[in-house]
Amino acid sequence: MKTNYKHSLIMAATGVILASPAFALTPFSDNFNASGINKARWVQKAGGKGKLTQAAGRINFTVASPATDDDYGLLELRNNRPGFNESWQVILDVRNNAGQGDEVGTGIHIYNAADPNDNVNLEFYGSGANGGFNFIGVTDDVDDPRLDVRANPKVTKGSLRVSFSKTTKLFTFWYDSTGSADGFQWKKLCTFSPTGSGGTRRGNWKLNAGSGSFGVLIFGYGEFQTVASGKVQMDNFVLKASN
Repeated sequence: MKTNYKHSLIMAATGVILASPAFALTPFSDNFNASGINKARWVQKAGGKGKLTQAAGRINFTVASPATDDDYGLLELRNNRPGFNESWQVILDVRNNAGQGDEVGTGIHIYNAADPNDNVNLEFYGSGANGGFNFIGVTDDVDDPRLDVRANPKVTKGSLRVSFSKTTKLFTFWYDSTGSADGFQWKKLCTFSPTGSGGTRRGNWKLNAGSGSFGVLIFGYGEFQTVASGKVQMDNFVLKASN
């Protein structure tokens, strides 16, 4: 998401989760092949003209006309909060044929369960001059776009991976520019430290050393852009332990 305003919209939609007790990591995967979104696993939210639907084995993000600056759809894990003292990773296949660069995106959003104004985002904008895989780090609802990290291999599909190490206390952000069908060839984009020390980028999230945990969601968003079905998609979500 390009602006703090858009981040605030996404985080405003997570209130139903924030009131829940903290949960530790339980491995979970979803290939979205069922007849509808699994409401026992996901909380679904949308804003503006944005909408997420599950069909043909994928999650589709669409924006009806007339588009607004507030269009988004998200799925947040309902009962699974990976912890500050666990090593874990999230993987997601993505497709973006919208052709609008960073005006239309999809990706992974991970936030401090104790303060959603602390969050990191790995997003995919598709091909084109303003496309690519992009990292955004937010602390206390503030980010500096000059510190975003982007790689643009000019592709319309790929895979995202966010990993967290209990040893180094670093997030690492990865992308695969061909997707999971041919096996993963991960390329590291950057690292982020939520403790304010180390990492390519950093911010002090003041996480509780014993009970700190993270919320996990996947999303699509648009800024004044209509998005037809099949243009922006997500598939093959995985949350699991890592080394």
